[in-house]
Amino acid sequence: MPKATWNRILDELTLAVLQDQQAPPQPGQPGHADRYRRLKTAAVEQVTKRPLVIYASACTSPGKPVPPEWLMIDFSDKIGFKTVTENIEPPNLDVLVHSPGGIVEAAESIVHQLRARFTSVHFIIPSFAKSAATMLVMSGDEILMDRDAELGPIDPQMRTQNGFSPAEAILEQFRKAQDELKEDPSKIQSWLPILAPLGPSLLIDSQHAINLSKEMVAQWTRTYMFANDPGAVNKSEQISRYLSDHSAFKSHARAVKIADLLSNGVRVADTRSNPALYKAVDELYCCLDVLFANSTVYKLFENSIGDALIRQAPSPIPSSPVLRGPQLPSPTPPNPTPPKP
Repeated sequence: MPKATWNRILDELTLAVLQDQQAPPQPGQPGHADRYRRLKTAAVEQVTKRPLVIYASACTSPGKPVPPEWLMIDFSDKIGFKTVTENIEPPNLDVLVHSPGGIVEAAESIVHQLRARFTSVHFIIPSFAKSAATMLVMSGDEILMDRDAELGPIDPQMRTQNGFSPAEAILEQFRKAQDELKEDPSKIQSWLPILAPLGPSLLIDSQHAINLSKEMVAQWTRTYMFANDPGAVNKSEQISRYLSDHSAFKSHARAVKIADLLSNGVRVADTRSNPALYKAVDELYCCLDVLFANSTVYKLFENSIGDALIRQAPSPIPSSPVLRGPQLPSPTPPNPTPPKP
């Protein structure tokens, strides 16, 4: 019986690492494990006939000794995208995304950065792209997803004294307080401890954040996904309303699947409808998962021609009890020196 894809990829990567141990690569040169992963990237390109870059973080790998913010979209990602797209000729680009989301304005900067050079951008989601990463993906002409992959709601999360709270829930809570106090002012003592931490500008900031997320998705889908479509405005508004509706999702972590996107007019395709593409993407994603689970790498920008920016944690990661097979040493040189072809 053949092995499951993840186990087979682990075995093959283990052999590549053993080769590196027996014949260490020259300083600044990629090892066998890096070359193996880039061959898997090239295999996707052979199917799509389009250049592919990877933007992935260890957001689904437990035990990373880094702050959660390091795994998210931020403005430092711009140099990573520049690094892996600089030697790619326009107009076509595919971007594999695996991200929990992050700073909305950083996602906006990345969209502007990519669209300044590439007129046709497809996003490939093998597993997970949430929140601001969903917004980034909505700037594509087309989205390719595995049926098990998921996007997420784009309702903004606001920082409060007790952590992060949905912007729409903050507004709803304030409206509820107004209604109850109007009916019974004596409830003020119950509401004061709840309303006091909101601060003087949080309500306005929450509304602005909601509007900004909606406007970005509506603008990007109208401009790119539905370019030259006479129904672009209505389609874009529907998608924006759907993805930002916190009252419908009830949780920022809810999954948005292919069927949900199709029913709201998003141009999305199931990678499994093309067996060769599904196999190539699945093997590449397993490479990334093995890398994140067995090394100190927490964020990766890479293409098949040897350009990469790899961010690594400053300390080793404890072995994970869910893995099978030997733990792989880090196959990449320490950040900030990128591997060379």
